[in-house]
Amino acid sequence: MQNYRIGVLLSAYNGEKYITQQIESIMKQKNSSHITLLVRNDGSTDNTLNIIQRLAEKYSNIVIIDGKNIGLIRSFFSLLKIAVSKYDFDFYSFSDQDDYWKNDKLENAVSYLKQEEEVPVLYGCTSIIVDNKLKPTGFKTQLQERNITFFNSAIQNIIPGHNQVLNKKLATILVNQPTNYSKIYSQDLWIINVAAIVGKIIFDNTPHTLYRMHGNNELGYGTSKSDRIIAHLKRLNKKEPKKIATQLYYFYECYEQFLTIEQKKELISFFRNQKKFTKRLKYINKTRLYRQNSKETILFKILYLFKQYNI
Repeated sequence: MQNYRIGVLLSAYNGEKYITQQIESIMKQKNSSHITLLVRNDGSTDNTLNIIQRLAEKYSNIVIIDGKNIGLIRSFFSLLKIAVSKYDFDFYSFSDQDDYWKNDKLENAVSYLKQEEEVPVLYGCTSIIVDNKLKPTGFKTQLQERNITFFNSAIQNIIPGHNQVLNKKLATILVNQPTNYSKIYSQDLWIINVAAIVGKIIFDNTPHTLYRMHGNNELGYGTSKSDRIIAHLKRLNKKEPKKIATQLYYFYECYEQFLTIEQKKELISFFRNQKKFTKRLKYINKTRLYRQNSKETILFKILYLFKQYNI
């Protein structure tokens, strides 16, 4: 596949501070001649729209979709539907508005995806975590330590959206399956789970993006060990495990037909055992759900035991 086309999908909202750097990094990709960047302005009230309009004058492969504010999740899926129905790309990549991509990010992703053309595939990689000035903090996003299966992805978002690249088969399934996007808490996790049950996930432990930490993404990975602990506590305070479980329940409703018998059994057990302490205790001793490292798997079991995943 020499003449492939890749659509990069960016939902922008009040991103005037960093969006120029991010778009420039996309335009500097080694395979830039294959790229079309679709930017949806999600009702920004700052100078974002003017910035992306100026960049579109500079780069002919930028398409702007100016819309009203519908929120990040609906905006991203709206972009994906437009990209699939109108442009019919071979590959689809999501972009945040405040990160920075190494120039081999998309070329590397495509090289992996080309090897698996017969099945729906999601590619992901790790990121170098940087501060607001793109200075590395010494941390990376989650590395792959174990196989990524549905029993992992059900409770762990190992591939943040800015590192997700999909092939056409997976993108088509995502837009054709009827979905109420208001019931989705994390589009990243939703896409990973779909890929885990209908196709294949490829993960690259080599970082190809810089993941910027700043005040507006306080629930990110942090820039120090203490930041990470604080971020975990903030997630608990915002009831993130409960939101993940609620989304998982809706995911079961939407994609039950794609689940294996074992996957269905696990999810039914996950939900049925939530009400009583003795049942939760029994469940965590036999569950097949896991996170990428043993300490976080233990943490998941403790949180489940103490009703943090109850819906």
